[in-house]
Amino acid sequence: HRSLGLFGMVELVRDPRTKEPLAPFGQTSPETRRFSALLREEGLYTFVRWHTFFTNPPLCVTEEQLREGFAMIDRALTKLAS
Repeated sequence: HRSLGLFGMVELVRDPRTKEPLAPFGQTSPETRRFSALLREEGLYTFVRWHTFFTNPPLCVTEEQLREGFAMIDRALTKLAS
């Protein structure tokens, strides 16, 4: 992951040891499409592209809202892994 202020991006990998991307560069995969759908089911709409997703809340976001948003991401990642 990397971020600058509130603008961030998280890379999804198949294996943290080898860092193989969850989707090939410039393409998507069944897993990334499922992850995108899981985020929407949680009520979180963000940009999922290739093997990455963006975390870019509005500047007026509260700490509580950030925690809620990251909890949604955590639940979606947990569902994706199962």
